[in-house]
Amino acid sequence: MSAQEDSPAFKASFERWRKAITSLAPPLRPTVSLRCEPESSKPAATWEDGKIMKDASKDEGVRGAEAREKTEKELIEEKKDCKRCEQWRDELVRTSPIVRFMLQHVSLLPPTTPLSSAAPTDTPELPIPIACRPCPPTHAGGYSPSLGILLCQNRMMSKSHMEDALAHELVHAWDGRRFEVKGNWGEDLRAHACTEIRAENLSGDCRFGRELRRLNFGFTKQHQSCVRRRAILSVAANPNCKSVEEAEKAVNEVWESCFADTRPFDEIY
Repeated sequence: MSAQEDSPAFKASFERWRKAITSLAPPLRPTVSLRCEPESSKPAATWEDGKIMKDASKDEGVRGAEAREKTEKELIEEKKDCKRCEQWRDELVRTSPIVRFMLQHVSLLPPTTPLSSAAPTDTPELPIPIACRPCPPTHAGGYSPSLGILLCQNRMMSKSHMEDALAHELVHAWDGRRFEVKGNWGEDLRAHACTEIRAENLSGDCRFGRELRRLNFGFTKQHQSCVRRRAILSVAANPNCKSVEEAEKAVNEVWESCFADTRPFDEIY
């Protein structure tokens, strides 16, 4: 087919891909400011309202006590975390091979769920919103079809840690646009197990160095053990999952096919 005969659908897909590529090019000079300053026109943040922000290790009384107004010192520390998080995020978007690769492939797939009107708007040049927010100690990030990707600004130990977390959530974003599930992702435990297996397997979460720092290492099939362990923990944290045994059952049922599925990569990164 000649260039003149390209279909409208192909042209639209190519334009999304082109915009994703060009937007990831490093700027000539650092003219874009970080976005941690409060803005009057900014829509109400809704990540804070979700279950991911509720620390399950604390009861309602403790969480209520912590809902007090933050001190000036805490606000200063929160702003510092936010600026560091957004600086690392923007650097990874420009320079990380795995993040750039996944953003390009996410951009080629249409969203299956419209973005919420309250979705973060500080990364309009990207195919999916990526927001920095403070989180409970049990999380490093999150993904929502209607809000985009969450990076927990107070939980990132280093830029390489953020790279793994961002790649992990981008695998979820790609899966959410590529595959159909029964109902919602959170309600279909097998689908949840599959995307967790793939994200742990492909993102770098289970590299030997990361496992060594967690004091989890062995001489045989360490990568597989890590992927299985972390996938079970993630599914067990799903409110729709009744027990660790149910999470383990869901992971085991989809393990063979989902661990072997490395799309959109040709092999494990």
